[in-house]
Amino acid sequence: MFDQVVFAGGGVRCTWQIGFWESVANRVRLRPKIVSAVSAGAMVSSLILMGKSLDAVEYFAEAFEENGSNIHWGNLFRKGPLFPHHHIYRNGMRRLFEGGFERLRAATELRIAVSHSPQWLNGRLALIIGAGIDYSDTFLTRELHPNTARRLGYQQSFYSVRDCSNVGDLQRLILSSSCTPPFTPRQQHRGAEVLDGGIVDSVPVAGLDPGPSRVLILLTRRYPQYPSCFTCQKGEQLWTYVQPSRPLPVSVWDFSNPQRLWQAFDAGFADGEAFLAAHSPEGSAK
Repeated sequence: MFDQVVFAGGGVRCTWQIGFWESVANRVRLRPKIVSAVSAGAMVSSLILMGKSLDAVEYFAEAFEENGSNIHWGNLFRKGPLFPHHHIYRNGMRRLFEGGFERLRAATELRIAVSHSPQWLNGRLALIIGAGIDYSDTFLTRELHPNTARRLGYQQSFYSVRDCSNVGDLQRLILSSSCTPPFTPRQQHRGAEVLDGGIVDSVPVAGLDPGPSRVLILLTRRYPQYPSCFTCQKGEQLWTYVQPSRPLPVSVWDFSNPQRLWQAFDAGFADGEAFLAAHSPEGSAK
């Protein structure tokens, strides 16, 4: 049904993508040749293609239950991290990716986006401005594909998982794509400092192959100016966007609430059922 799929970023909200996929994929024989993903969408798409997406929801629900708080204030006076997100995220990949790397590489070509700061910016200032751009694009402009970061010289690059030599390379690539200080440490990829790939575009359509194809684009937040599912022609391609039918009950960096994690999954599953009903022969005829 779709030749290519895009997984938007969105932290914990990407659990919605797992619910949607679990509802839809087998029933429409969703076997894309190309997957383009960024940030948490890169981790989620990896787990889906490994066949470990449900294991992931269960793992993170348990980890969130044990964590209990998104800021560990007591660590201000100890050596532990103030924010638990990187530790949970990294350990989740270490456990969940075990035995799945070769299956992932054989399943499809997964391309993961990272962002690079412009040459006229360096280090901490690039991070601060990048965070400001991300906030503005998320809460002020609310465009599907904002261009603010590109106008300032930030660049988005894509790396194929098939070029990763081992599962450790894959983990490092996803951590680079998800680099969002202070929640995560600063990261380098191939010797250059990188930022969360979503700073340039959290819906990474630039990773798609050109030429005729049908593209499924899985968003993770609600754009109220658009319907839950809509299609547009992009040159020779037909892009179908699907977004949550209502705002999800969990925020990007909420690593402390397993109930809301499952609610995001359930919302994705329900939206998948609605998608199937609308695109079945009976639903299309209504």
